[in-house]
Amino acid sequence: MTQENPFIQMRRELHLIPEIGLEEYKTHAYLMSKIKELPQENLEIKTWETAIVVRVKGSIGEKTIGWRTDIDGLPVIEETGLDFQSTHEGRMHACGHDMHMSIALGLLTYFSSHQTIDDLVFMFQPAEENVSGAKIIYDSGFLEDYMPDEIYALHVKPDLPVGTLGTKVGTLFAGTCAIDVEFRGVSGHAAYPHESNDMIVAASQFINQIQTIISRSVNPMEGAVITLGTMHAGTAGNII
Repeated sequence: MTQENPFIQMRRELHLIPEIGLEEYKTHAYLMSKIKELPQENLEIKTWETAIVVRVKGSIGEKTIGWRTDIDGLPVIEETGLDFQSTHEGRMHACGHDMHMSIALGLLTYFSSHQTIDDLVFMFQPAEENVSGAKIIYDSGFLEDYMPDEIYALHVKPDLPVGTLGTKVGTLFAGTCAIDVEFRGVSGHAAYPHESNDMIVAASQFINQIQTIISRSVNPMEGAVITLGTMHAGTAGNII
């Protein structure tokens, strides 16, 4: 691991310990340890569950500017072979949150010793991936005394050239809506399909047809995507 850039080192150390939303205990402890190493003169630190908010007091403080990062990992098995590969089985920072955190720590480190006119609020948000952690924190009232007038965030995009920022007017990132569909039929032997009601065939047709929502019901100038990520059917190859 390189020692040239401490934030690269932090990113790799965070990559070692990915945790699922609202279970980010090691991540929380790691972040707190780094935050407490900073000059504390202008810092106010507040925690709730695994969430962390740090206010950097400005010289005037008429306005509050926020920076948000997510902190959770994904239920993904890492097989990268990297020397900083996840040490948590079945967990991986596969969506860049380790980098988001190290960027936030970098910004916080700089502004902890370079006071601005405005107050700055750094929000380390849990559970971005699984249970709408932002809404949970907002509804809890945790941010009432730290609510920003403006808030900024980013997401890493490895296919852009280094040093490039990608943005646009209007919505940039999509929201998600998950669906679960269950098909119920009549089972039978694979050699006697006429005596059963084959839901694997029905589900396959559904998967193909649902894709036409994008091609025939969405304006071609707009963006949308439908993905069915998992399918579970049957118990044996010769049983319908």
